[in-house]
Amino acid sequence: MVIEQRSRLGLVGAVFLVGLALIYPARWLMHPWAAPLGPALVGYWQGEVAYGPDDSRTIVLRLTEGVGGGDEGSEIGGTATVCAAEQDATYALSGDALDYRGTRLFLNAQPTRDATGLHLGRLDGAWDGHDGLTISTTLLRTAPDGSVTSADAPTVRFQLHRAGKADFTARCDV
Repeated sequence: MVIEQRSRLGLVGAVFLVGLALIYPARWLMHPWAAPLGPALVGYWQGEVAYGPDDSRTIVLRLTEGVGGGDEGSEIGGTATVCAAEQDATYALSGDALDYRGTRLFLNAQPTRDATGLHLGRLDGAWDGHDGLTISTTLLRTAPDGSVTSADAPTVRFQLHRAGKADFTARCDV
């Protein structure tokens, strides 16, 4: 009797482990752009974004696979930092891949603190499937009273290239 219970318990445990081994990697079938093998959209990115004619700023992103997708939440999460002479701006990122391979995406950039001046708007991206990411965004202007407009703010397009964790960690220490 005790042996039969142990055998059943062992069988249930083995089935559970096999199930986990099959289900966990299956998410990469739905999000191949996040798979650990080969090039992935998730990871670290770095580039320059022009806020004006003589105002080019370094931007670093860390993209992660989100929790859900569709109605369940964002497929893509992460953080971004834009380096500026007066004060760096940090953003929480959330969005979705717009196609199966993740070559088209959007990210909502939410500033992590209130500040006046120009800030990133929604980031619309095109990933080349390897080491290049092109982003378009309208810079939003936040007034001292907290109101946000895009009327006189430019739409900018910039290139990001794959970076490493050290680049992201160093951020604006140049």
